[in-house]
Amino acid sequence: MTEQQLPEGWQMVKFGDIAKHISKRVEPSETDLKIYVGLEHLDPDSLKIKRHGVPADVEGQKLLVKKGQIIFGKRRAYQRKVAVADWDCICSAHAMVLEENSKMVIPGFLPFFMQSDIFMNRAVAISEGSLSPTIKWKVLAEQVFLFPAKNRQLKMLPILSSCNLASLKNDAALESLLFFRKVIFREHISKLIIRHNVSREKLGDVCRISTGKTPPPNEREYWEGDIPFITPGDISSDSLYINSGERNITHKGLEKTPSVPKGSVLLTCIGSTIGKAAIASCDLSTNQQINSLICSEKILPEYLIVWIQNNLEVIKKYTGIQAVPIINKSALANIDVDVPFLEEQLKLVMVVREMDSLRHKLKKKGVILTDLTKSLFVQDSD
Repeated sequence: MTEQQLPEGWQMVKFGDIAKHISKRVEPSETDLKIYVGLEHLDPDSLKIKRHGVPADVEGQKLLVKKGQIIFGKRRAYQRKVAVADWDCICSAHAMVLEENSKMVIPGFLPFFMQSDIFMNRAVAISEGSLSPTIKWKVLAEQVFLFPAKNRQLKMLPILSSCNLASLKNDAALESLLFFRKVIFREHISKLIIRHNVSREKLGDVCRISTGKTPPPNEREYWEGDIPFITPGDISSDSLYINSGERNITHKGLEKTPSVPKGSVLLTCIGSTIGKAAIASCDLSTNQQINSLICSEKILPEYLIVWIQNNLEVIKKYTGIQAVPIINKSALANIDVDVPFLEEQLKLVMVVREMDSLRHKLKKKGVILTDLTKSLFVQDSD
């Protein structure tokens, strides 16, 4: 695009001219900071960090992040993970820590640009590596983008901020709905216990428990197939169900890891992600950080997952005393679960499904707001 063809108020810039790369490393065991942010804590297309871990969860050098700096997932950029830190913290070395160049960018504008399709599509295009594509700062810094001048940024930022605020309110409505679902569940179970319509069963007696396994990562014949391979980072609190992850394995790869049947409850059992759960809506596979609960005829998957979400503190007591919390298969099987009669489970499941339908509608609203934000950035053409 020539200078004469540039839209009014727009300019061509190198990314290295609008962003500064901050690369200060720190050992988790030597920092006084209380928060660790991994890529698994970042939600696609959301600038808000809604969850985090602690430095004790991880080993190896991490990156130091100051409040207000940008955390960008340089590994597997197609996940569209970019967020702004609300506190001083440390983050995964698979991220980049960035801040705007104040000579070219007004405060708060750069994260919105990095959410845009213009930036994200380029980030994916320049990623290197097939199994775990990663971006190098030197390459990213040289990328040329169509970018608004400061006077146009001043006009755009209030609109972008309003969309972001509306999106956060939408997210809050989603969280309130989840809280309301938990309250309904607890009250219903309490009434059933009083009526003696609930039995207390060991989880291992109502489910078959299978621990996942990762096929050799460098063996190409095991990867890029059509069987979803799920890790804790793929499981979102936004949905009860899961049918895809970052990566797929081949049928050859499935020989190296247990097959998980449709309808199984996937439960993360290690580190800060303990308790994340989802129902497999297709046959799939998982890594070793996930135990799959294959339900017997005594218990419905939708009931079990809501029971888990309502009893996370009980579940976490089974981790034992160790540096990185973990629930092994035998400990998991020994957890006591409240199991109502099937007809009572079904009543609860119907309520859960209705509320999940409402959550999907709110999520669609969130997508519309995200798309509106992206549309404000002009797509450059050759």
